[in-house]
Amino acid sequence: MNRYTVNDRNIISVGYDEVHKTLEIEFKLQVIHQYFGVTLDEFVALMKAPEIETHYFNNVYCHYYYDVD
Repeated sequence: MNRYTVNDRNIISVGYDEVHKTLEIEFKLQVIHQYFGVTLDEFVALMKAPEIETHYFNNVYCHYYYDVD
């Protein structure tokens, strides 16, 4: 999965696998979370958000099952 570097306080990069509907977020704490069942619309909204971390906490973190890679 290709990840895109983002300019955020705690997030380094974000990636999305459209086939598997998996969102991947790499944090500055050297942890990668993979979120499952994430729609393409949600990925696009995250990437367009003025504050990616705020959008992540409000719309991804508590709404999707995740695993730590």
